[in-house]
Amino acid sequence: MFSFKNILLILIIVTIAIFSLDCNKAPIPTAPQRDIPWKIFNKSNSLLVDNKINSIYIDASGGKWFSTNNGANRLLSETWENVTSQLEYNTARGRSRAVNAIAVGKDGSIWYGLAGGGIRRRMVGQSNIWKEYRTPDLTSDIIYSIKTDDAGDIWVGTASGVSRCKPAPNIQSEDRWYQYNSENSLIPDEPIQSIGISPHDGTVWFGTYSLGVIRYDVDIDWNYFAPNDLPLPILSTVFTYGKYVWFGTYGDWAYQFNSQTTEWKQFADSAKGGGLPNFIVNAVAHDQNNNIWFGTNNGLAKYTGSKWQRWNTINSELPSDIITSLAVDKKGNLWIGTTNGVAEFNEAGILK
Repeated sequence: MFSFKNILLILIIVTIAIFSLDCNKAPIPTAPQRDIPWKIFNKSNSLLVDNKINSIYIDASGGKWFSTNNGANRLLSETWENVTSQLEYNTARGRSRAVNAIAVGKDGSIWYGLAGGGIRRRMVGQSNIWKEYRTPDLTSDIIYSIKTDDAGDIWVGTASGVSRCKPAPNIQSEDRWYQYNSENSLIPDEPIQSIGISPHDGTVWFGTYSLGVIRYDVDIDWNYFAPNDLPLPILSTVFTYGKYVWFGTYGDWAYQFNSQTTEWKQFADSAKGGGLPNFIVNAVAHDQNNNIWFGTNNGLAKYTGSKWQRWNTINSELPSDIITSLAVDKKGNLWIGTTNGVAEFNEAGILK
């Protein structure tokens, strides 16, 4: 017969064994926390410096940068940073702070592309140290787009071609600038409003006003591609996971380009068999589910590959039908820049 002590010992051993098994089990993952589908930021409810958003840039730490007609903002979690007076410059109409583009360099410095004042660069870790770049380093002082490639070079689309900077390794050294225009490349002397860096091979793509798309296999070869009905100015570029590149245009809807076959496919409005709400496509974005988002002059559209959805100020909380920029963060939330503030959007609820 088992004594009371033996029975107690067996119970303790069994309890420890069961507890050990439970401890070895993988923790049950918690469901992601979701908020309301829409959040709107403007001057009245946030520290946004201006409601006219010209571009959105999301940095590696998840900070959202907004370039506006009155300076720039960075939003990280719920903390706002404003940059205004450091970006002032003279124009024929007086002082301006209009910023068209923002990028973060490989060294962490912040590059601000101004709408007439060239570039201001805030040095990494040195909030009070700035560099200023203008012509002749730049092909024009009107900046439309800025991108950083994997090598750390900065590519700048201006009102008259492209400039490229190889930043110096320290603040005491001189940065090296190169200009690309009709004299030394396929790039025409006209506004370059969209630059894309391919995540697949590092080639640089430039959207032009008159020649379609120019691709540069850096320091090796130039190529250009255009659909048969040559599009009007290309305003936006996005690369998907596979072989396709998407472009938004001014007045000719959007195009899908097959980088393997060089075939083009136009996506228009319902009258032409498409789902876009307007022929001006200012912004294109690509999310983790391989959906393509379009920001137009008449609202937002999503293309899943088989069907379309559309949002505007009538059927949603979108603050304006004129969408100027789009960006998708690492959580899958869509950030929408408009002429009346910024919207954060997720159909299933914003992921925190």
